[in-house]
Amino acid sequence: MKIPKADKEGLFKSIFTAYFILLLHVFLLAGVGMSVVLFKGVYHYLPYIMAGLAILVLLVAWIIYRRIRENSTDLRTVLSAPEFQDRTVEVKLLGGLASFKIKAKENNNLLLDHDSGHRVSDTHLIENSADKAERKMLELNTLYAKELISKEEFETARQNIIQG
Repeated sequence: MKIPKADKEGLFKSIFTAYFILLLHVFLLAGVGMSVVLFKGVYHYLPYIMAGLAILVLLVAWIIYRRIRENSTDLRTVLSAPEFQDRTVEVKLLGGLASFKIKAKENNNLLLDHDSGHRVSDTHLIENSADKAERKMLELNTLYAKELISKEEFETARQNIIQG
């Protein structure tokens, strides 16, 4: 029986695909067998494995605690540093899942937002030049509205602020 050349390639591909599927089934059965053996071993020795893991976790925690005790200072000493003055420090362990927050204390100086008309708190730590000019203009307007400065003084100071 003579098989055409085009059919030989198709026949070879079909046989190769069948053997490949058969080989994958063998690997699948071997994997299932290995997992049964391993899970039986894991299940049988689970209490010992869990005890070993617990001892390992306790050992690592003890080493970390020892290093912290040797290398750290008292929390009161750290918080008395000038960097923490006038700031609130919040440390949460389990409730916040180890969060650490440092905030500047709220300033009670309230300003009026010109766009919305609402009162807002001024909590800028670093003032840029535009904010500084706006603050000076507000102070100047307040002085003029209370008639503490004359019209000429107001115009002179306003030009100084605008020119920078």
